[in-house]
Amino acid sequence: MSRKQAGKARPAAGARKARRPRQPPAGPAPSRGLDGGGLARQLRALGLKLREVPGDGNCLFRALGDQLEGHSRNHLRHRQETVDYMIKQREDFEPFVEDDVPFEKHVTNLAKPGTFAGNDAIVAFARNNQMNVVIHQLNAPLWQIQGTDKNNVRELHIAYRYGEHYDSVRRINDDSEAPAYLQMEMLCKNDSNKEEEVKPQKGDSEDEIEVEMEDAIQKVCNATGCSDIDLVSQILEVEDYNIESAIFAIFQVNEVERISTEEQCDPQSKDQKSCSRTLQEENGSGSRIFGNRSLHQGEIENNKGQARSDEENRASRNSKVSKKQKKEQQRLEKKKRQEERHRQKVLANKSNCVDSSRRETDSNNQVTLVKAMAALNI
Repeated sequence: MSRKQAGKARPAAGARKARRPRQPPAGPAPSRGLDGGGLARQLRALGLKLREVPGDGNCLFRALGDQLEGHSRNHLRHRQETVDYMIKQREDFEPFVEDDVPFEKHVTNLAKPGTFAGNDAIVAFARNNQMNVVIHQLNAPLWQIQGTDKNNVRELHIAYRYGEHYDSVRRINDDSEAPAYLQMEMLCKNDSNKEEEVKPQKGDSEDEIEVEMEDAIQKVCNATGCSDIDLVSQILEVEDYNIESAIFAIFQVNEVERISTEEQCDPQSKDQKSCSRTLQEENGSGSRIFGNRSLHQGEIENNKGQARSDEENRASRNSKVSKKQKKEQQRLEKKKRQEERHRQKVLANKSNCVDSSRRETDSNNQVTLVKAMAALNI
C-alpha cells in the first residue's frame, strides 16, 4: 500500500470512535443458541409461547404494554408513567440505584426512549398499575413482582432472555391483538388425593338433593291433599322449590277447577231446585184450596201474589248469587294472572342468572392458568 493510500484510510482528525450500543439493534430479538429455543420449549410445555418485541431498548415497556393492552405502541407512555411514579416514591427507589449514579440522573436517563430498564422499573410499573408482573426465565423458577397486597389481581407475564431482553408471553394459540390474561396456579403434590376425596362428597350431595326434593313433594302433598306427584313436582320446579309458593299455587288450581265445575252444574241444579220448590208450593196451596173450600177468593189471590213475590225474591237472590260468583271468579282470575306474572318474573330472573353465570364463565375462560410448582416473590 502506498503512503497516499494509507493516508486516505486513516480516520479524519477529531473523529471519535463509535461506541458499541448496549442493546441490540432495532428489530425482532435474534435467537441466540439454546437460550431462545430452550425457553420456547419450556413455555410450550405450559401451553404458552413467546411473542417477541423489538430489541430497541424499549423491550420491557413493549412487553408490558403487549400484556396490558394487546400491543406495544404505547411503550413511551408506559415508560414516562413509570418514571413519574419513581420520582413520587423516591425514598423507595433511590437506595437501589446502581453504579453510584445520582437519582436525578438515573430517572432522567430512564425517561429517554431506548434506555434499558431493569428491576426497579418493573417494581415501579407493577405498583403504579396495582398488578403483579411474572417473569419467565430458562431453567429457573418464576419471579413474581407484587404490585399490591390484594388477592386475585391481574398478572402480566413476560420472559427475560440473554440477560438483556424482555418479550411478552402468550397462550400458545393466541395471535390476536388483545390483552393477555394469564394467571399462575400453584400446584401441590396432594392435588390428586384431594380430587379423590371430593368425588364421594359429590355423590353424597346428589343423594341429599334428591332426598330434599322428595321431602318437599311430600310436604306439599300433605298440606294440599293433592295426590298428583307429577303436578306437585312441576309446580315446585316452577316455584324454585319454594314450598309455600307451591302450596298456594296448588290451592289456586283446585279453586279454579272447583268454580268451573260449579258453573257447569249450577244452572241445572238451580232449575231443578226452583221447579221442585214451585211444585211443592203449588201443591201445598192446592191442597189448602181444595181442602178448605170455605176460603175466600181474595185470600186465594193474596196467596197467589205472595207466591209471585216469593218467586221474585228467589230470582233476585239467584241473580245476587250469580253476581257474587262472577265477582269471585273475576277475583280468582285476577289472582291467576298475577301468579302467572310472578312465575314469568321468576323464570326471567332464572334466565338472567344463567346468562350472568355464563358471562362469568366466559370471562373466566379468558384467563389461562399457568401451572407452577413454586414462585419467588419480590
